[in-house]
Amino acid sequence: MSLRDALLSWYRAAGRKLVFRDARDPYAIWVSEVMAQQTRITALLPYYERFMRAYPDVASLAGASEHDVLKMWEGLGYYSRARSLHGAARIVNDHYGGRVPDTWDALRRLPGVGDYTAGAILSIAFGRRCPAVDGNVLRVWARLHGDDTDISLPAARRAAASWVSDLMPEDSPGDMTQALMDLGALICAPKSPRCGECPVAGLCAAWATGRQGSLPVRPPKKAQRREHRAVLMVFDPAGQVLMRRRHEALLRGMWEFPPAPPHGMDLLSRTPCGTARHTFTHIIWEMEGFLCQAAPSRAALPEGWVWANADRFATLAVPSAFRAFARIVGREMGKGKYA
Repeated sequence: MSLRDALLSWYRAAGRKLVFRDARDPYAIWVSEVMAQQTRITALLPYYERFMRAYPDVASLAGASEHDVLKMWEGLGYYSRARSLHGAARIVNDHYGGRVPDTWDALRRLPGVGDYTAGAILSIAFGRRCPAVDGNVLRVWARLHGDDTDISLPAARRAAASWVSDLMPEDSPGDMTQALMDLGALICAPKSPRCGECPVAGLCAAWATGRQGSLPVRPPKKAQRREHRAVLMVFDPAGQVLMRRRHEALLRGMWEFPPAPPHGMDLLSRTPCGTARHTFTHIIWEMEGFLCQAAPSRAALPEGWVWANADRFATLAVPSAFRAFARIVGREMGKGKYA
């Protein structure tokens, strides 16, 4: 059996049964592929279903506020994906009549749509023989070919894309896209690959030479920078909590418990209430939380700061980095939303 036939036969028998694979809806596939970036499929499924209930089509997403989209994305992480998807939906709504474009050039011009996402949409939704090469596919390619090219190099991605293009059948290219995705996710895993269950083990150079553990070749990981942060949960006399909307690139548009009070605000107390740690791609936040009481004041808050009561707090998009502290605030407010 050829490599193509073996992969397609395995996928059709053992591939993952996912809700967004059934309809071939370009919008649903687009949302699922954006969510799948840096996130395991099993983790994203409840977020995907909730997001699609709120925004079932391009027009509904385009008409939403950025705050509401970020709130819907809350907990999924990598929030720049949500901002890019939202901005792209507005472009599609305004310039393509709400229909996801079906050409490579048009898709690649959309914010957040790279080669992989464009290839996935075109092959799965539109039946085009366009390769979608991500980390899973690069790993499968490197092991099957026994190729020790650093997979971060453009040459490796070009070689893998050419190989995938050649593999794609004329009648169902999207099945090959998903077969390679699933093989990489379920069988040809980064660590402890399940070679004994692989449908193409007999055609794999890494398996034949015992090099599964050393392939693919990757660049050395950069050391993550550690940043120590205070997290102030500041309450006013009315029991409202002080929140700040971030304007920094990291978590831009999300709401945080500030690391310090705004200028001119006096704190009557500052009580330690626990620590938390959150890992981003290149930075680790080591956080120490403090419950604080603000002195009464008539001064206006700076732009981007609010006092939030329990109901307002429940609507704010608070990143998962602060989840432990959000639980504390929920308990303090007596609502228990985050408990």
